Amino acid sequence: MVFAATVLPFVGLFTAFLVAAAPNSQLCARGQSVVDSTPTCKATASPQAFQPASFNVSKWIWTGENLTPGGNNIVSTRPLRKNITTPCDKCAVCATIVIASDDASTVYINGVRIGTGGAPRQGQALFAALQPTWNLIAIAGQNTVANSAAGVLATILVHYSDGTTGTFITDESWRTLSTAPPANFQLPSVDDSSWAFAAVQGTFQNSVWVQPTLPPVLPLTGSNWIWTSDNVGGNAPVGSRAFRKTINQCAKVAVCATVLISADNHYTLYVNGATVGSGSSFSAADAYTIPNLLPTFNTFAINATNDAGPAGVIATILITYRDGSNETVVTDGSWKSSLTLPQGFASSSFDDSAWQNAKVVGAYGVSPWGGALTIPRA
Repeated sequence: MVFAATVLPFVGLFTAFLVAAAPNSQLCARGQSVVDSTPTCKATASPQAFQPASFNVSKWIWTGENLTPGGNNIVSTRPLRKNITTPCDKCAVCATIVIASDDASTVYINGVRIGTGGAPRQGQALFAALQPTWNLIAIAGQNTVANSAAGVLATILVHYSDGTTGTFITDESWRTLSTAPPANFQLPSVDDSSWAFAAVQGTFQNSVWVQPTLPPVLPLTGSNWIWTSDNVGGNAPVGSRAFRKTINQCAKVAVCATVLISADNHYTLYVNGATVGSGSSFSAADAYTIPNLLPTFNTFAINATNDAGPAGVIATILITYRDGSNETVVTDGSWKSSLTLPQGFASSSFDDSAWQNAKVVGAYGVSPWGGALTIPRA
């Protein structure tokens, strides 16, 4: 039986803003900064259950070189750009981006290459840090097959510092050119005011393409089921065990994180001492968004409980940095483990130097859990 994850009481349900902002929200000008004048720029958001960035209202867009929506296009690379302005009473923190393209694409935010997309039937998920007030999303779309349809479909889910979100989509408000991307087209300094507006090639529900499938939030491939040293022959005593992993990245500024986790039989997840959520199913993984990481030093801790028989906890953590890069952290033998639950063990200041390293029970897909965990979609 699959049990739903529990998000602890302080984790609220937050309002989703469609497209740019709520109808009556004042928008800040491009040069305006609200970092020092707006209290919401302070990280007040609590960790929350992961919110999917759905394709449902997004549109396939291209240049309009072929006036027939979804019609054939030449082999080419074309630029697509959108300036996203934050409502004046909010500050953007990070974004979840899902993208599908025919045939490929490269995504930039504020001039920094974030990742690539490809294949119209299978979406990709990207994660990026944002500037507080104004962000440029630039995409180099590629049509690699002559005389074929071309298009890009994307949704950008923006997380604000107060815990709310805003959704931006590919539509006819994007700017484009019917030529190859100019040099440095992805940079905010490039003026696209004279560019043409994108041409809609179809909607998610109605186009020449099959509706693309959202990817998993994160992969569990590469992660391991771990437990304490008293797991012998695949079985462990009944009881709770503590696990910790501290990420100390002094050369970069951490902004937010996405966590995918499952346990046999129960877990409670903490970040820097704050309770994130809990779950009770080893046949399904749960996902969380952590929108308020500390700049350089962050501790992920787990209280995992075994009811009987096999025991294990598995997780993948994606940390997003200010410079546009990401770091993937998996459960493995580098995690610290304890046979007891010391008071304050989830805190970043807790000293775990005397703890043993976690014991790797097996890689994702190993018996008795197998590789068929249900994973939320991005």
